[in-house]
Amino acid sequence: MSNKGRLNGKAVVNGIEGLGMQAFLAAIVESSDDAIYGKSLEGVILSWNHGAEKMYGYTASEALGRPVGMLVPAGSPDEVPQILERVKRGERVDHFETVRVRKSGEPFDVSINVSPIRDGSAKIVGASTVARDITEPKRLREALTQRAKEILEVSTPVLQVWEGMVVAPFIGTLDTQRAQQFMERLLDRIVETNSSVALLDVTGVPAIDTRTAQHLIETITSVRLLGAQAVLTGVRPAIAQTLAHLGINLADVVTRSSLAAGLRVALDALNLKISSQDGAA
Repeated sequence: MSNKGRLNGKAVVNGIEGLGMQAFLAAIVESSDDAIYGKSLEGVILSWNHGAEKMYGYTASEALGRPVGMLVPAGSPDEVPQILERVKRGERVDHFETVRVRKSGEPFDVSINVSPIRDGSAKIVGASTVARDITEPKRLREALTQRAKEILEVSTPVLQVWEGMVVAPFIGTLDTQRAQQFMERLLDRIVETNSSVALLDVTGVPAIDTRTAQHLIETITSVRLLGAQAVLTGVRPAIAQTLAHLGINLADVVTRSSLAAGLRVALDALNLKISSQDGAA
């Protein structure tokens, strides 16, 4: 650091000392965009910064001396007493997500951090709360979660191709989340359609590893527990070699190299035959 930088830093420190540390800290709190307020151990609001005014809509004069419970929406669980009990034991409450209400009556999502306030003898005399409005981040997170769910549903389709028969194609890499959703959708569809045969097609799976193979075995076992027959299709030579190398025993599983071949097995199981007509009168 240059001498000029050291001198500037020293000047800042001297300025802070001249202002007074308490006033300096108070200025930081007051300038924060987060709602920062102090309350007694009985839940009475004792301090209220500018960020709290903007977030909740109450001025400091309106908020001071009132119970912090006024920020809890009517009819909602009031977590304040439980939080204050934890503070009394010297605990911190970090990143607690809940709902609060503005002066206008509008509820909104917040993340709060609550810490004990101690006096000079280290006795806990109150609580300090820092609240952040997370309405938009939570809305975005929920939208992304919903979008991810929709993508999973599209990428794990289960189709009824004939009465008593469903086809479930594995597409892409199958991680634990997708495998679980795939299995749930398949089993639900088997029950909904009262199907007795389920074709599990792995044509769209680029490679099989131990985890994917385990997911396949678990899915086949679950299908059988429902009383349906599972037929594994799309087993290419490379996948067959990989399964053999991994020691996956498919001896009691009906497998076929193509979906068309698997459909023939399913039709036989359902005692159905496809006949062709030449259209002659």
